[in-house]
Amino acid sequence: MTDAVLGFVLEKLENLIIHEANLFHRVKDDVNLLQDDLRIMNAFLRDSEGKGDGQDMVKELIGQIREAAFEAEDVINTYMAQVIKQRMRNLLQKSLHYFDQAVVLHQVAEKTQSVKRRIDNIYANKTKFGIEAQSHVDEETELSLQERRRNVEEEDVVGFGNDTAKLVDQLLDQGRVQREVISIIGMGGLGKTTLARKIYNNTHIKNHFDYCAWVNVSQEYKTRMLILDMLKCVGPIADETYKKSDEQLKDTLHDNLKGKRYFVVMDDVWKLEFWDEIRAYFPNESNGSRILITSREKEVASHASSTPYFLPFLDKETSWELLCKKVFRGEKCPSNLESLGRQLAESCKGLPLSVVVLGGILANKEKTHQTWSDFVGNVNWFLIDEDKKRCADILALSYNHLPRKLRVCFLYVGIFPEDYLISARTLTQLWVAEGFISVQNDSTKMDEIKIAEQYLEGLIDRSLIQVASKRSDGGVKTCRIHDLLRDFCIKMSIQEKFYEVRVNELSLSNSNPRRLSIQGKVDCYERISSSSTSCNSISVGSLFLFASYFDYSSLEWAMENFRFIQSLSFEASAMHHSLHPIPEEIGQLVFLRYFKISVTYGFVLLQSIPASICKLPYLQTIHVQGSIDEGLPKEIWIMKQLRHLYAGQGLKLPQPPSKGGHTLSNLQVLSCVEVDEKTVILFRKSLFPNLRKLHLSSHLCWIDQSMVSEILASLKSLQHLQILKLSWLTIGQRLDLFSLSSSSKLTKVTVLNCNRVDLISLGKLVSLRILKIRECDMSSRQLHFMAGEFPQLEVFKMIGLRDIETWELDTHAMPNLQHLAIEECQNLRNLPDELWSLANLRKVELSEIPQNLKEKLMTKQSKMKEDGYSCKLIIH
Repeated sequence: MTDAVLGFVLEKLENLIIHEANLFHRVKDDVNLLQDDLRIMNAFLRDSEGKGDGQDMVKELIGQIREAAFEAEDVINTYMAQVIKQRMRNLLQKSLHYFDQAVVLHQVAEKTQSVKRRIDNIYANKTKFGIEAQSHVDEETELSLQERRRNVEEEDVVGFGNDTAKLVDQLLDQGRVQREVISIIGMGGLGKTTLARKIYNNTHIKNHFDYCAWVNVSQEYKTRMLILDMLKCVGPIADETYKKSDEQLKDTLHDNLKGKRYFVVMDDVWKLEFWDEIRAYFPNESNGSRILITSREKEVASHASSTPYFLPFLDKETSWELLCKKVFRGEKCPSNLESLGRQLAESCKGLPLSVVVLGGILANKEKTHQTWSDFVGNVNWFLIDEDKKRCADILALSYNHLPRKLRVCFLYVGIFPEDYLISARTLTQLWVAEGFISVQNDSTKMDEIKIAEQYLEGLIDRSLIQVASKRSDGGVKTCRIHDLLRDFCIKMSIQEKFYEVRVNELSLSNSNPRRLSIQGKVDCYERISSSSTSCNSISVGSLFLFASYFDYSSLEWAMENFRFIQSLSFEASAMHHSLHPIPEEIGQLVFLRYFKISVTYGFVLLQSIPASICKLPYLQTIHVQGSIDEGLPKEIWIMKQLRHLYAGQGLKLPQPPSKGGHTLSNLQVLSCVEVDEKTVILFRKSLFPNLRKLHLSSHLCWIDQSMVSEILASLKSLQHLQILKLSWLTIGQRLDLFSLSSSSKLTKVTVLNCNRVDLISLGKLVSLRILKIRECDMSSRQLHFMAGEFPQLEVFKMIGLRDIETWELDTHAMPNLQHLAIEECQNLRNLPDELWSLANLRKVELSEIPQNLKEKLMTKQSKMKEDGYSCKLIIH
């Protein structure tokens, strides 16, 4: 497979040289020659896409290009860092460091020439040995891989009973006479082929259909061979059939199917255009014919099928049953191994591929407690083992089929710890900070976060990332990756020097990884000297620490040893409650784009953030899951490039300088601002012209209602504001913010722990789609929404509103409501009758409501089921 990481590095360097040309004017000639070489190397990589697999000479050449590219990256970064630091100095400091600048210029010129000589040698070897990326497909290897995949997936896997029954019923439904395509979707190794085979061999299926056929499609299919395979399922093929042209074969298949009720399984479909190519071969005669497709890719399956079936993972009991069947082959598991065996089965996380392969390994090992203990915590290592390629090749099919732009994004997910719940917001912001999006987005100039979200959806649709939870608007909130895929990502990343993961240790290898993820218990930062990391620190572009406790010494250690990092993230389960400032040395991290400190349980207590951070020219995201005691430095207003500013427990905005022109023009997210009398002035000055998401709070201090009204009224200047969250405010009878509601772009409003809340003004927001009211004291005991109010509202959530007793809904109010959730409204006596007349309503969820209301709604629930009402009423 072609090195996707190397392709990204080459493109990134090309773009960097173009966009930062003003930094290179003193070494312009050397850098221009280097740029030409980078383009040629990248062109060779693109020509090698999918062609160099198995060619040792091509692999070696790509390895040499990788080393040259990384060396070039280090040279460019060294020079850029020196130039940026020189520009940040005052006149006296510049004169004092002039000699340093001259030395660096000389070193860069020498190193650039060294890289050039290395590249010239690569070209010479390429010509000398005649290395070309030959386009060839090793059919024997392809067939071997497909056979191995089927052998694993078509084992007599237990489970799938419910899945088989559901799909068989759907296939045999005589009320649906039109030809239908049904698809099974899931990640590689989940058992799609096994389930399809169970359905295909089902007696009811065989008896119902006149003609049944099975074809294996795969990535590199040949339409002619597929047609012949389908014809073979009818009976022997005459010799003259093989002599027919492709078009004649298509007509033959169509004629053979005409007048018959047929069932065709197309296993392992990868390409979107496949169904468009073959759909005309299958007549639609309203006789209940069916086609079943299996695919790892949602887009492919959905394109052909209106009813995709998402195959779930195995549960713990079924995983254990399957492991026993594979290991003991009908015999009972010895009692002394059952506890350990269940632990091993559970570690496969419900993936049949993992269970079957693990079972095959254990079946050939001694069945002793000591032998099995060696596998605990190491199951994925045995499964991904390169020498035996038990699972890696099957998983690599999905990776190799990814577009080039998605490969680095997918590999990157492996930096997170095992079983980690990944925030989609964090992941997409990191992709942007790393440059994965801008490299691909150079010509479109679309919003990079939006593109990153599309990339995430693309990986989800390809069954490589799983959705853990969704936002109210349907977007991904959190996601996860299966352990086996995570280990595959780590293995590939080590090969491509993309990143390395260190668990419970800080020692760095001599491989010079470009990114480093340190996980587990590490408590010896102060004992790590700079000399132990100096040989590696120049190459590390991103550093992630996932620890049990957050220790400020880790922050000091990182800033002392890794001066070229672009992303710096510390995530811990907890922290020691003591105030510390962010070290002044953070201002030396001139390439920093993303900075995050967070804890899972509790919050971070920072004394201050130094002014030096504000001079960093590329910093886009500052995320502190906690509070900043002394507020933000007054220099924050010079950070034109800042996009996301978070402080989970509140931040205080300083007053801008008296001179004009100090606006945070690129800031899109500001959360959470501690409001005071100065806040009104800041928003009225239009200092955040492109703000899209805002959270205001006053939980650290009390402010009166009139001040809140002034602050909300001042938000009219935020012309691009889409998401607003208010917490711990005394809102009062009227929200002045919404007096110009017809021009408001607000799509989501959350009100949390506020007093005297009145929802009347919110109903006039013409673009509002999501409204959440939680733990608030309401201004009235009655909700009354009038005709025309909330015209676009799709999601309405009321949680912990103990004051509300009745709810009235006029006709034509909330006409587009789709999802209603009510929780802990313990005095609510009714839901309005008009609610059930809303044409778009799809789901109503209720929990912790009064018993009388619950009983009424349970009666309603039964009636809705009898009447076939499309809305789901869920009562917890």
